[in-house]
Amino acid sequence: MGRKKAVVFFRNDDVRDKLDDSLIRLTEVCMKYGVSISHAVEPANVTEEVVDWLISQKKQYPGLVEIIQHGYSHNLANPGQKMEFGGNRTFDDQFADLRKGKEIMDKLFGDLWSPVFTFPYGTYNQATLKAIEQLGYHTISSKMQYSSKVRLKNFVGKLLGKDILMGKKINYHPGIRKGYNLREISVSANLIKKYHGENLADHFTLEEIKAQVRLALKHTGVLGVLFHHRYHGDQIGLTEDLIIYLKKKGVRFSTISNIKR
Repeated sequence: MGRKKAVVFFRNDDVRDKLDDSLIRLTEVCMKYGVSISHAVEPANVTEEVVDWLISQKKQYPGLVEIIQHGYSHNLANPGQKMEFGGNRTFDDQFADLRKGKEIMDKLFGDLWSPVFTFPYGTYNQATLKAIEQLGYHTISSKMQYSSKVRLKNFVGKLLGKDILMGKKINYHPGIRKGYNLREISVSANLIKKYHGENLADHFTLEEIKAQVRLALKHTGVLGVLFHHRYHGDQIGLTEDLIIYLKKKGVRFSTISNIKR
C-alpha cells in the first residue's frame, strides 16, 4: 500500500459585514483549482448581503464551500481586548453567547452550515469547551504549532487527559478531545507575518509558507492553512502559488467537516 495522502483544509476567518472583492476573489481562486474552503462566519456581525452570497456559493459548490462559525461577535465592541471566549468568563456567560450565535447560524443558513466552531484570537477555557459540546457542535478549530517545546507540552497534556497544562492549552489535533465528544482540527500554517491595524498586514513569502507546510507535515497528516480574506486583497497570486505547490505535493483538499477521524 502507498503512503496515505496528507489532507489540507483552508479556513477563512472573520466573514462578517462586507462582501468585498478580497472575499470573492479568494473563493474564486479556490473554486478555479477545485480546492475546498471553510468560511468562518461571525453570526452577530454578518450582513444579509454576505449571507445571500455565501448561500449562493454553497449551493453552486456544495462539496467545496463550507460555512462554519467564528465566535459570536468577535468582541468588536472592545477592539483593544484580544479575547472573546475564555479568560475569566463563566460557563453560563459563554453558553448564552454561544447559543445566540448558533441560533443565528441556524436561522440564516438552515442545514447549509456545519456546526464547527473557531475561536476569535484562539482563546477559550474549559467552560467554553463544555458549553460548545452541550450545544451540539461536533468540531472545534484552533491553532497548532510544531516546535519541540509545544509538541512535548501537547504529548504530556494528552497523556494526562488535560485541557490546560501549566497555564497552556493542550491541542488534540487531529483527534477527539479526551472527555468530550469534540473533534479538534486546527490550523498550523498562516499567510500573515504581522498585522498592521484592521486591514493591512505583512505576508510571509511563498518559501516561508512552504517551510511552515513542510514542518507541519512532518508531524501530522492534516494541515490547516489560515486566511483572513480582508488582508489578502493584493495577495491572490500568493494564494494561487500556494495552491499549485500543494497540488504538486499530491495532497488531498477537504472541508473541515469532511476530514475523517
